[in-house]
Amino acid sequence: MEKVALVTGSTNNVGKGIAEQLAKDGFLVVITSRHGKEAKAVADSLTKKGAYYEVDFSDPEQIASLFSFVKKTLARLDVLVNNVAYTKNESIMDCTLETWEHTINTNLRSYYLCTRYAAEIMKEHGGGNILNITIGSGRGIGNKFAYSVSKGGVNSLTMSSAIDLAPFNIRVNAISIGPTGTPVGSKENPDRKREYESNTLAGHIGLPSDIANAVSFLVSEKAQYIYGAILPVDGGGTR
Repeated sequence: MEKVALVTGSTNNVGKGIAEQLAKDGFLVVITSRHGKEAKAVADSLTKKGAYYEVDFSDPEQIASLFSFVKKTLARLDVLVNNVAYTKNESIMDCTLETWEHTINTNLRSYYLCTRYAAEIMKEHGGGNILNITIGSGRGIGNKFAYSVSKGGVNSLTMSSAIDLAPFNIRVNAISIGPTGTPVGSKENPDRKREYESNTLAGHIGLPSDIANAVSFLVSEKAQYIYGAILPVDGGGTR
């Protein structure tokens, strides 16, 4: 039976790059987005044609429905990549309760729910791999208060769930990324793009394929002894 991978937020930039690579690796990839037409277009364009599902990851009921679809339609799940993210520029003094809740629900609660639902399916088939896309900065990011807090939670979720799920042959790891592909504001503001680039040792913004290659490795047998790792793939930007 063919192996199945699910990538959250997979119709553009990093998520799309990951989905494309996993399809090349032979997985049937489930493309997800709030926009069903976009999800279908990406699924149809993959090297190995994938499935798709329209879902808002801030809504727990829609997340539950997604995994019901995967279990009923595809019967298994071998890889989950939690990639979806929402960000808004604000300090703690500017962050409204609405922004806080939407950010935490999308960036952290969805990772918890997806990890739990995925693990329930994976346990029935002997195990699997869960990858979380996060950031490496442990000291926070200015004017991205709720986003930074949510990603700090993802880092802890990664390590804690790795411990809990290891007995079921489910490996949980994370990749911490910096500005990649088309980071927010870089198209409209060349100065911001240059700032992003100057903060890396590599001297340039990463490509989605850089992240996708790391995902491909971490979910492969070559990484079978890696548990609870948070691998920086950021051009040396976290220091």
